[in-house]
Amino acid sequence: MTTQSKKTLFLFIFRYQQNTPDPTPEEMQQIFGAWMGWMKDMKAKGQYLAGDPLGDDGNVIRGPRGGKVTDGPYAESKEIVGGYMVIAADNLEHATAIAKNCPGLNRGGIVEVRSIDLLPEM
Repeated sequence: MTTQSKKTLFLFIFRYQQNTPDPTPEEMQQIFGAWMGWMKDMKAKGQYLAGDPLGDDGNVIRGPRGGKVTDGPYAESKEIVGGYMVIAADNLEHATAIAKNCPGLNRGGIVEVRSIDLLPEM
């Protein structure tokens, strides 16, 4: 990112309830179209930088030296993290306003908005 842009990076974490019913193929097509439209609009404004859905497989690692490994990323959670997105915004309020347009909110989804504190270059 250039220094002249003065934008801050934010992470959107997309969550949904574990017991959410699967959409029909027609609903899935509409959902996908809404997400793509939202992302294209953000990209055209220089806000969207990266993002992807997350797969259903994974592990949770805990304890000293990773001594406890649990299959699946949501063994103890009622909410599933379904994906992420990195965006550029003026500040937290601006990032929050962008997140309020997330199509997943219309289906009971949740968007967590977090600022990204960049580490110094190594």
